Amino acid sequence: MNNTNKIITLVVIAALIGLPYWRIKHNSQFFAEGLLAHLGQLGEWSHQSVDTAINGELTINNLTFRPTGYQQTISISAIEVHTDMKKLLFSGSSELISHIPQNLTMTFQNAQVTGGNGDLQSAINRANYWPMAANYLGAFGCGEGAGPSFSDNQWQQIFPSAPSFNLELSYSLVDDYHIDFNINIDSMDNWFIAWSGTLTRSSDIDRISFNDTVIDTLYYYQADQGFNKKRNDVCAVANKDSFAAYRLNSAEEIQKHLRVFANAEMPAFLSNQYQRALGEDIELNAIFALREPRYIFEVAEMSQKDYYAQIDIEAALGESEYQKIELVEIDYLELDMETLRAEMEAKQKEAERLEAEANKPKELLKTITRSIGKNVNEVTIKNWSQAVGKNIKVRTKRGRPIFGRLLSINDKQLTIASKYMRGDATITVMRNDVVSMSISR
Repeated sequence: MNNTNKIITLVVIAALIGLPYWRIKHNSQFFAEGLLAHLGQLGEWSHQSVDTAINGELTINNLTFRPTGYQQTISISAIEVHTDMKKLLFSGSSELISHIPQNLTMTFQNAQVTGGNGDLQSAINRANYWPMAANYLGAFGCGEGAGPSFSDNQWQQIFPSAPSFNLELSYSLVDDYHIDFNINIDSMDNWFIAWSGTLTRSSDIDRISFNDTVIDTLYYYQADQGFNKKRNDVCAVANKDSFAAYRLNSAEEIQKHLRVFANAEMPAFLSNQYQRALGEDIELNAIFALREPRYIFEVAEMSQKDYYAQIDIEAALGESEYQKIELVEIDYLELDMETLRAEMEAKQKEAERLEAEANKPKELLKTITRSIGKNVNEVTIKNWSQAVGKNIKVRTKRGRPIFGRLLSINDKQLTIASKYMRGDATITVMRNDVVSMSISR
């Protein structure tokens, strides 16, 4: 081969390698713009740069997010996006901006509220980090704010420096109308929280809208990684330097709250379980079933009190069996006259508030309809052993979707490599608990 042919061959090879990479890098800008446009319903986003790897990994660097209605912002070091390289290679720019892939994983690195106790941080404090974290984070019997909630001063004692969060969002389109999702929230030395479930869309357009996406069941997991000790140390001081006193006082404050707002109270067993949940290194599993399906934006905007008033709960500590959370009638014989009088006055005030709310003009509620998609984007696996080594999704009897790579399978269990806490983990799922297994097309 002469020198001319060698040069031509090298040019062709360089073109074969360089053109696809150039196209992926070029298209990644449009893809990043499209992703942030989808998230734009939550607020305003800005970023500095976008990096792209040949394997389809996309990194959006140095982001700032200002939620709608707030002046304060959240800084995010990076958003790492994993998608199908073919989408970046063969899609047009308009499609990348306006459409979503069928499967996607986004990892938000080091998200942190900036600027101290501004309007956003104060709102987060008053809400006890809801809807990130459920169960009021132990504010009953300790929190100095309304609701109840911890005051800004108490949060400063619990978090001397602003906490940071790593958040991973994964979703998979089951069919044209249904989306399985999983959100992992990891705050170093505080907690690990996971939310998962299935969303129902009203149309099959390849866009996700918070305004027409419906949810009816949410699965919740929380593992304490240090927050409970920080809170307990602060709350013990407010309860005669005794954690035991705080724990009992917290349970009694919840009873008072339930007697006023639910006209019921916790049975002794449930009260004991709640007090156990305040301890260190506790894991909590819960299934929150809405009594009526709701739009996802409605659920996100609910106060925690309103949310609990509209759901049925099953919960378990650690690996215990799930228990249905059921309240019982108030035992008035156990209440002293002062407590009874105070609770009757609180009930009267709540009744007046509800009457005033009922007299306000009501916005016309949309009708929630359910449709079954035509085009299924997943293939159900009948012979599960054929899926070893592949990325799968299993659905358990409880309905919770589990994403991961199937490592092995035997007569009793499945072994799956999945995302957990701050990295990968190997989990086992009992075979008789699995309803179905599928892979994406």
